[in-house]
Amino acid sequence: MSDKIEEPQKPPKREKKIADKLFGEYFTKLQRKIKNTLSLKIYVKEYNKEGKRKKYSINAEAVSSGKTFKANSHEWDFATTIHQVFEKILTQVEHEFHVSDQH
Repeated sequence: MSDKIEEPQKPPKREKKIADKLFGEYFTKLQRKIKNTLSLKIYVKEYNKEGKRKKYSINAEAVSSGKTFKANSHEWDFATTIHQVFEKILTQVEHEFHVSDQH
């Protein structure tokens, strides 16, 4: 199987642990919903550094079955940004494949 996660830009070391955990969890959720080969690209960018605060921008692209799902989000909290971008992709996948956790 050729499932893969590509991370062209690594998150800062401080956020690496959060990123690895959440990216893995959401990748598993996406695979479960799509039930097919999945390629996931994630781009993380820091900007608007104000003192100790940084704003994060995440662009994600999931490709499966010839369909591409893209989403982006930007927030001051890194984990919140990850959650928002993946919830957008999950919503697109549910709409496209008519899948839901509800039975």
